[in-house]
Amino acid sequence: MHRKIIKTMAFSAVFCSLALGNNAYAGRSLGDLGDISMFLANGWALGMTMMEQDYEGTAQYLESMLGAQLTTEIIKTRIIHETRPNGLNNESFPSGHATGAFSAPMFIHKRYGWKQSLIPYGLAIFTGFTRVHTRMHYTHDVLAGAAVSALFTWMFVSPANENIRVWPEFSSNSASVHASVKF
Repeated sequence: MHRKIIKTMAFSAVFCSLALGNNAYAGRSLGDLGDISMFLANGWALGMTMMEQDYEGTAQYLESMLGAQLTTEIIKTRIIHETRPNGLNNESFPSGHATGAFSAPMFIHKRYGWKQSLIPYGLAIFTGFTRVHTRMHYTHDVLAGAAVSALFTWMFVSPANENIRVWPEFSSNSASVHASVKF
C-alpha cells in the first residue's frame, strides 16, 4: 500500500509538470499554487487508476470529470452571468477550478473509499480557498463547482468492489434510474 501511494504521488507530480509545462517554477502566486493543486489532484486520481490497473475506473473518471467540466462551462458562459468579485468578467458561477479539483477526490472516494481520498480532498479544498482568496470567485461559486462534481461522480462512477450499483439512463424523451444488487 505504501508503495502505491509513492507511485501515485510520483505520477501526480509528473502529470502536473506536463500540464504546466515551462510555467512550473518557484515564486508562484497563491492563485498559481491553487492551479497546481488542481492538477495534482487530477494526477492523483489518474495515477490511482493506473496503479490499480483499473481501466474501467479511468474511463469512469474521465466521463465524470469531463462531463462536470463541460456542464460548468455551459452554466457559466451560457446560462448564469455572475460577475467575478474582482470584476474581471461575468463567468464566476460556478467555479471551473473547483469543479476540476473536486472531481478527483470525489471519484477516489466513491471508487476506492474515503481513506484514499483524503490528500486529494485537501488539494481540492486548497484550490477552492485560493479561488476565493484571490477574488476570482465567491464561496458559493466554489461550492457549486464541487456540487456539479458530486452530481457527475454519482452518475458515472461505481465502486471498484461493487455489490450495489445505481446508474442513470437517458433517452430523447425519458430519464430513468436503474439498480442492481449482487449476492
